[in-house]
Amino acid sequence: MPNKAAFREIYRAKRKELSLKDLELASNDILKHVLAQNLVAEGPLMLFLDSPAHGELPMQNWFECFANHQICVPKVIDDKGRMEAVAWKMDMPLKANKWGILEPETNVFVSPKNIITIIVPLLCFDQRGHRVGYGKGYYDRFLARCSNSIKTIGISAFGAVENIEDITAQDQILDVVVTPKKVYLL
Repeated sequence: MPNKAAFREIYRAKRKELSLKDLELASNDILKHVLAQNLVAEGPLMLFLDSPAHGELPMQNWFECFANHQICVPKVIDDKGRMEAVAWKMDMPLKANKWGILEPETNVFVSPKNIITIIVPLLCFDQRGHRVGYGKGYYDRFLARCSNSIKTIGISAFGAVENIEDITAQDQILDVVVTPKKVYLL
């Protein structure tokens, strides 16, 4: 069974094979599942700003759909794995970080303890709710600081892999992962 590094390589390549149209359709199908199952609770919601260069699922429709929520987005603070949630406003100035991912320029942070639901990006996941991200641990460290009642929803263009073998105690388990074809309640 592949480890995280191998899965990371495999799923980056798989995402590169998808067209922007394929990604948009997948994102819309995932959003429909999220809405149909009422997975996002009322209250502060953390979304992410997608990176087309990384083949991430487009999030524009998500921001529009949940405009009635207090939305926040992630911002990397340092190279030591620290990430914060920034209160989102549609017209706020954005700047690309060193990985080319857009982030708000402001430092108006939202406490992780106040966030009710987080939509978590990932490359792949297993049937137990473990995820493979980009390998820096930013989301795992951030999720560890959130309330125990937080709902974590991973979104993926692909279905679950059987098992990710090199899971550590720091790896946070997702509550739900939604794909275009299935909702995995974990």
